[in-house]
Amino acid sequence: MRRFRARTLVLVSLVIAAVVGWGVAGHYVYEAFIGLDPRAFPAGWLFERVGEHLFPPAAFTIAGITLALAVLVALALASYVAVSRATRAAPAADDGRRRFLAGAASGGAAALGTLAVGGAAAVANAWYGVGRGGRGWREPVQQIFDAAVEKTAPEWRDAWRGSRVQAHRRLGRTNWMVSDIVLGTGAVRGQNGERIARLAIERGVNYFDTSPDYSGAGTEEAMGRAIRGTRDELFIATKFCTPYGHLPPGTPVAEYVRAIEGSLRRLGTDHVDLVHIHSCDEIERLLDPNVHEAFDRLKAQGKARFLGVSTHTPNLVAVADAAIASDRFDVMMLAYHHGIWAPLAGIIERAHDERDMGVVAMKTLKGAKHRGLADFRDEADSYAQAAFKWVLSNSKVSCVVVSFFELQHVDEYLYASGRAVTATDVAVLDEYDRQILGTYCGPHCGECLGHCPEALPIHDVLRHRMYFEDYGWEKEAMRLYGALAKNAAVCAGCPAPCLGSCPVGIPIQERMVAAHELLTLA
Repeated sequence: MRRFRARTLVLVSLVIAAVVGWGVAGHYVYEAFIGLDPRAFPAGWLFERVGEHLFPPAAFTIAGITLALAVLVALALASYVAVSRATRAAPAADDGRRRFLAGAASGGAAALGTLAVGGAAAVANAWYGVGRGGRGWREPVQQIFDAAVEKTAPEWRDAWRGSRVQAHRRLGRTNWMVSDIVLGTGAVRGQNGERIARLAIERGVNYFDTSPDYSGAGTEEAMGRAIRGTRDELFIATKFCTPYGHLPPGTPVAEYVRAIEGSLRRLGTDHVDLVHIHSCDEIERLLDPNVHEAFDRLKAQGKARFLGVSTHTPNLVAVADAAIASDRFDVMMLAYHHGIWAPLAGIIERAHDERDMGVVAMKTLKGAKHRGLADFRDEADSYAQAAFKWVLSNSKVSCVVVSFFELQHVDEYLYASGRAVTATDVAVLDEYDRQILGTYCGPHCGECLGHCPEALPIHDVLRHRMYFEDYGWEKEAMRLYGALAKNAAVCAGCPAPCLGSCPVGIPIQERMVAAHELLTLA
C-alpha cells in the first residue's frame, strides 16, 4: 500500500509539474522575452540579482527566467521530499541505510522527472505557443532577431561615399517631415557610436529611435552627447522603459513619468517627441490607464509630444488592432520587410488610412543567406539598399528605422534614400525569396498548420531543411528533424489539403517530401 502511495505521488508530481510548468513557469519565460522590467515579476529585483550571478549577461531582463527556474526547482524539491518519505515508509527487507538510499533514489528520480516535465511544459508554452494558438517566441526570435542577414555589403563602393538623405515623408498626424531612413541606436555606444550618429545627423537624418534599455542606458547617454547643438532639428523617440526593461501594466503613474524624465536627463533635452509602449504583446499593457495618464501628464508639461506603440511579438495582430481601434496612438512601429507575413500590409494600410498614424518600419533586413549574394553580386551592390527601397515603395510607410553600427552604414544605407525601387531590386529580393522562402516561414503566420490532417509541424520541417541547405548545419538539421514527434514521411501519399494555404505560395507538399528525403540520409 505504501509503495502504491509512492508511485501515486510520483504521478501526481508529474501532473502538477506539467500544469505549473506550462501555466506559471512558461508564463514567466514568455514575459521575460518581451523584455519587461523586473518589477513585472513577483520579487523581480531579487530574482534579477540572483540571475545576474547564475547566468551570463543577457540582452534582456533575467528576472523572469530566474523566477521560472526557481518555480521548477521548488516543485522538484517538493517532489523529492514527498516521494523519498513515502518510499522510506514502505516495507523493506532492511531498515536503516537501504531504506534511506531507496528513498533518496526514488526522490531524486521524481525530482528529475518533475524538472524535465515542468521544463518541457514551460518551453511548450513560451517557445512553441502551445495553448496560445501557436503564438510562441520561436518564430519571432528565429525569423526576425536571429535571422542570418547581410547588414553590411562586403565592398564599400565609391559611388556611395558622401550619401545624404534625399527624401522626407510625413510621419502621420504628428505632421513631422522625417527623413525616409532614420537612425536606430541599439548599437550606438562609446566614441565610435557617437561618431557614427553625428555623421548620420550631418548627412540629413533627422529622426532617431532610442531606449533606456539599450546598453543599460548607455545608448541614450551616447546620443545625448552626439546631438549637442542639433536638438531642435531632430525628432527623438524613446520608450516607457528603464535600463532594465519595459514597464509592465499597473506600474504607478509616477514611475512611468520618472522613466521618461530619466531619458530626458540622459539625452540632455527637455522633451522627447515620441514615447513608445515598446515590444508590446498584451492589450493590458497597451491600454494600461496608468501609462495613458502618465503620457497625458508628460504632454501637458511639454516633456513628450506624441504616443506610439511598437510590436514585433507573437501577439502582434491583436495589439495592432487594439491600437488602431483606440485612436490613442500617433505612431506605430512594426517589423516589415519583403515577403514578410501577408496581413501586415493590411495593418499598415488601416493605421495610415483610418487613423492617420505614422508607420515606422523596423526589422527591414530579414533573414537572408550570405552565400546567396554571390550569385548576383554584379546586379546588387547592397541587399540592404534593395530592401529599404522595397519597404519605402509602400507610400503608407513613413520611414525605415535601421541600426547604424559601422561607418560604412552611413554611406551604404543613405544611398537608398529617395531612390525608387527598380526591377533589379525586386529581382534581387525575389531571388532571395526563391532561395529562402521555401524554408522561411513568416513570423506570426502558421496559416498552413490547420490544413494538415496529420498535424505535422510544417514550419519546423521547412526550417530544418533551411538549416541543412543554406547554413551548412547538416548534422544539426538532421538531429532536429529526427527529434520531431512526427515527420514528413506521410506527405508522399497525402492528398495535400495544405496546398494553397501558404500566403506566400510555398509548394508545401513538394517541399516536405524533399525535406524528408534530405534530412533522413544515412
